[in-house]
Amino acid sequence: MIRTCLLLVIFCLKTTAQTPSNMLNTIFPIGEKVQGGNFTGTVWVTPLLAADSTFNASIGNVVFELKARSKWHKHPSGQTLLALEGVGYYQEKGKPLQILRKGDIVRCPPDVEHWHGASHDTWFVQLALTSEHPKGRVIWLHEVGEEEYQAGIAKQQNELAKLKELSVRHQHIVTISSFTAKGDLEQLSVALHEALNAGLTINETKEVLVHLYAYCGFPRSIQGLNTLMAVLEKRKTQGITDEIGKTASPISEDLSKYELGKKVLEALTGQPQITPPNSGYGAFSPEIDVFLKEHLFADIFGRDVLSYQDREVATITALTCLIGLEPMLKGHLSIALNIGMTEAQMGDLLSTVKAKVGEKEANAGRKVLTEAMNARK
Repeated sequence: MIRTCLLLVIFCLKTTAQTPSNMLNTIFPIGEKVQGGNFTGTVWVTPLLAADSTFNASIGNVVFELKARSKWHKHPSGQTLLALEGVGYYQEKGKPLQILRKGDIVRCPPDVEHWHGASHDTWFVQLALTSEHPKGRVIWLHEVGEEEYQAGIAKQQNELAKLKELSVRHQHIVTISSFTAKGDLEQLSVALHEALNAGLTINETKEVLVHLYAYCGFPRSIQGLNTLMAVLEKRKTQGITDEIGKTASPISEDLSKYELGKKVLEALTGQPQITPPNSGYGAFSPEIDVFLKEHLFADIFGRDVLSYQDREVATITALTCLIGLEPMLKGHLSIALNIGMTEAQMGDLLSTVKAKVGEKEANAGRKVLTEAMNARK
């Protein structure tokens, strides 16, 4: 998706002579080019199915070039839109504008005024399902004002900014993990104070340090826990009462630990796990495969004090700071991307590592991030 959008931007900078079929992964034929009339900008319309006596709805594919949009209009029998590609805007009269992305579905009720089209920087492909009605399928109204359209740009930029930035919670997990991995207890003490002040609970903070033993070893983890104990004692003498927070739920007994760990690993990677492994270190040492699935992924990742994203932020940070563990780092970057984190968020994580630990570690991490992103294309 990211690659497609970049290609579209490059296209628009170079030329407007090509058709969308040159750039978009369109499912249906492009159809007839339409300019003006009931649209601002250029669109391509493909009638796919016409309504008949059995099926009272027509289906059409519409491709909007960036910034292209319909006029305000309404459908006496309503309309359903399925977003197939790109980024689009959709708005009903009197309601906030919606951002549409591939896979989104919207239903506009009968006789509700609305408009839809492409975002300001990306083409948009939609499938429209419209029922027949004695008053007609569509009643066109007035053009979408520039101020109305600009609201979509502002909302999209705000959403992108949120996607780019690590949450405050994850920023603190990064600093805790960085100093734990490096064994810098003085800086870790400061980071723990800041995390607790920001609202992380005692159990969440403790869980980060417990989690890290799997990647930094018991010595680093136990030193971190001792540091947290000292921090909590000092805060107590200062009259600060920190929230203890939830404890881990009991691990499900419906599956063996091995099968539970396997399920967790499949959820993280999005890939089925072959058991027993027929290649790699798991085949060479079946014991380590058992330990990883039963302990790391069942016992540790299975503890719900932290989310999978929390744990991957801690893991990626530790592996980045330790250096020399690039294959493992690449694997966990891929997991983070698979469970919903973005390339930009990973970039922010590495920027935090650069500021807190050093440029060498951050640059090594960025190289691995680039490799992980290229592998997904």
